[in-house]
Amino acid sequence: MPGQSLNDEPSRKIQDSHRADDGGFPQPSYQVLPPTRYSTNSLNAILSTKTREGAWIVPANLSATSVMGTIKLDFCESVFESLDLTIDLNGFLGDVKIWVPEGTLVIDETRAFASEVKLKKLSPPRPGGLRITLRGDLILGTVIVYGSDHISWRRRRKRRN
Repeated sequence: MPGQSLNDEPSRKIQDSHRADDGGFPQPSYQVLPPTRYSTNSLNAILSTKTREGAWIVPANLSATSVMGTIKLDFCESVFESLDLTIDLNGFLGDVKIWVPEGTLVIDETRAFASEVKLKKLSPPRPGGLRITLRGDLILGTVIVYGSDHISWRRRRKRRN
């Protein structure tokens, strides 16, 4: 027959060479999937409040946009994909409040116009610890990063009573 190899031995050898040798080890019973996008990669609060707290998975890059709203991010019990976290902040008349665990290094690279960025009661950074870089643009907004040593006025009031 025209177009058909008379000897299919070479094609079988090529197919066999492309098969992976498992080395005698059992193959896993699960399927390995590529990384997925988390629903928490982007937070948008427009005339509203968004809160992330408790044990949640924090991606290496997080985007937070607050327009006349509030975003609250509590990283104290979070699980981090990477120890180098970048938060891209965009705010107009909005607030962003961030609580960080002990030993976190916070780097402020934001551009602010008539805005305020406060780092309150941060503990000394640990070598090889979590590093959070704040980037983005703020217009008439506020960003407050609370360290593990920060005590809110409500907790102070409870201690007095």
